[in-house]
Amino acid sequence: MISLRAMKAALKQQSIHFFVDPQWIIPSIIAPFIFTTVTLFLFRHAGGDLLLYAVLGGGVLGMWGNTIHSSSWSIGYDRMNGTLESIMVTPAPLSSVVFGRCLWNAFLGLLNALAVFIVAHFAFAIDVSVRDPLGFVVALFLTLLSLAVLGMIFGAFYVVTRASSAFFQMLEFPIYVLSGAVFPLVILPEWTRPFSYALPATWGAEALKISAFTGYDSLSIGLPGALGLTALTTIVYLLISFQLFTYLEKRAKVNGTLVRY
Repeated sequence: MISLRAMKAALKQQSIHFFVDPQWIIPSIIAPFIFTTVTLFLFRHAGGDLLLYAVLGGGVLGMWGNTIHSSSWSIGYDRMNGTLESIMVTPAPLSSVVFGRCLWNAFLGLLNALAVFIVAHFAFAIDVSVRDPLGFVVALFLTLLSLAVLGMIFGAFYVVTRASSAFFQMLEFPIYVLSGAVFPLVILPEWTRPFSYALPATWGAEALKISAFTGYDSLSIGLPGALGLTALTTIVYLLISFQLFTYLEKRAKVNGTLVRY
């Protein structure tokens, strides 16, 4: 069960950490922006929907990169600074704390996506108008939530491991590719499809593309279907994350190695 008070406090704390620690600017703002800019340079002569596809992919990359980074490093920092014990003995569940942190970092990715759209329009003269603005906003919001919840799934395992940075580096780009954010799912190997369909971000990215491109519907589910599957898989992953946090918290307390760094 989520504690709204704890989630709000964690979101506020994470925002303060961002502004007082300049190093967060690099993975949160600069890196996704550079990746998108390089992609736009590579495809600047392609024109049409391909450039907008690259812009959308950069936005999803920013949201996902920030989310997985926060879910991994936040627990690691607590363990390293000796604050994890205090968080674990509070009445609020750890899942609420991690969820609040993931929301803030996914929100930073959203700002990064908006910045990418602005630069793409003015610096590269790309038409960033979308077919269904309302549907696009709803899809963007659901994608933001889906990525935050997906980050919570991985964040649960960081409670019982001190190798969070290694997991972060391994998981960032595979999820990015499997979600179809910048590479169409049809060009991926057939055996990867079940993994892609199991990710909430896949349906969120599909909803974004359906609402942005005229006549686009690669999976033949329409915008309502893509939004519905995004919401459904997000709820399923949220429930799974709660169970994981409950189980792994108990296991860490029993082993007595929670704050060993």
